[in-house]
Amino acid sequence: MAIVQNPITGRSSGQFANAIFQTLVGKNVLRSKPLEVHNPRTPGQVSQRTKFSFAVQFLRAFLPIIRIGFKLKAIGQNAFNACISYNIINSVTGTSPDFAIDYPKLMFARGSLLKASVAVMDENAIDAVSISISENCMFNDPAIDDLAYGVFYNVTKNSILNSMGAKKRSDWSVNITPELWENGDVVHGWVFYCSPDGTEVSDSVYAGSKTLGV
Repeated sequence: MAIVQNPITGRSSGQFANAIFQTLVGKNVLRSKPLEVHNPRTPGQVSQRTKFSFAVQFLRAFLPIIRIGFKLKAIGQNAFNACISYNIINSVTGTSPDFAIDYPKLMFARGSLLKASVAVMDENAIDAVSISISENCMFNDPAIDDLAYGVFYNVTKNSILNSMGAKKRSDWSVNITPELWENGDVVHGWVFYCSPDGTEVSDSVYAGSKTLGV
């Protein structure tokens, strides 16, 4: 609120846009019009907000991977928001407040680079969690040098590990050695590729799940 003086009449009153002029205790006062805040809490809007919060809470732990996998889809937004926008439509299921993740539809990367033909969680891995990959490119293909990113989510412990490009497409597998995971833990896996110069990314491919030690 501010005190003003009309140089012509000495008095000010009325409204202009969001400004209101009035006389208060003999003084000319300028104040802003109160904003009308509309925040209806219809069941549909509450459900959408809950769904959004659920997706953000789950995916924020994968942020280092998402920054790589969704960077090419971040047009007018950052990679994390691009990932949220995609997955909230395609991989979040259920009704409020009981939302869940459809793991086979969950995507950590989207792009035009050649994706893995088939990726399968290795049931024979003993000390490591591994994804075996079937490729559809030959060893003389330049794509063979693409960096491979394995993503592993332990549902039982709500824990995430990833290979962060330590492997190449030519290795035909990605693996990690978890120290605190135990037999009986249920783990889901995904794999995607990124070109060596970071300018291209493939879609992530779901490799399935396995129970450790089984």
